[in-house]
Order: sequence, then C-alpha cells, then structure tokens
Amino acid sequence: MSVINNKSRGVRAEYEIKKYLQSNDYFVFSKRVSQSGPDIIAIKDKRAIVMEVKSTKLSSIKIKNTQINSLLKTASEISEKTILSPKSILAVKFSKKDGGWAFILIDKQIYEDIIIRKGNIKLLELSKGLKSFI
Repeated sequence: MSVINNKSRGVRAEYEIKKYLQSNDYFVFSKRVSQSGPDIIAIKDKRAIVMEVKSTKLSSIKIKNTQINSLLKTASEISEKTILSPKSILAVKFSKKDGGWAFILIDKQIYEDIIIRKGNIKLLELSKGLKSFI
C-alpha cells in the first residue's frame, strides 16, 4: 500500500466530511495534507468542531496520542480566545466491505496511542454519525 494512496484516501474522507458540514451551514477550515494540526475546524453559530479524520482499508487503525492531544490543544486555544467551546472528534472511515464511519468524542488528554477496531465500534453512515455532534 503506497503512501500516496493512503493520503488520497484520507483527503477524500476529509472532503466528504467538509461537504457534509458545509451542507449543514458550517463554515469549514481544512488544512493541507502536509500541515500539522487538526484536519478540520468547523463553526456554526456558537458551535465548533475540531476534527482529525482518518481513512483505512484495514480492520483497525492506530491514532497517535500526539494527534489526539493536538486536537485538544487547538480546542483549548479556541476556547481561550473566543466564546466557543469546540468538540474534539476523531472520525475514522473504514472503506472496505461492510465499512462505514466511526466518530469518537475526545474530552481528555491521552497519554498513549489508541487503536480503533472496526469490530469493536458501531459503524455508521456519515450523516448519521456526524448528526449527534452538529
């Protein structure tokens, strides 16, 4: 599996989320692939979402604690400088047969990498999964 395929799969997953949020009247910032920090920051009225998006063909994916803590740090900075209190969310797209999306709300600092397994979490369609956060 090539790095280019992984990145393009990830970019497509980010695009799906970005389009969904925009269709629900969110103002969406997304970063370039080579930049560090959250993949998506979305704002609507007094709601904000800070999101890390992953996509995989495998049945599990490891997310580094540094990426998770970067989400929390960004959300904290937004809270300190605005009236917003963003939700920090991990979004994982499992793209093989019987795939779907997993959405995980992160509310505290993580000190270890976490592994998200397809069989241990209920997979949803994009719209159903994100609906509870927006």
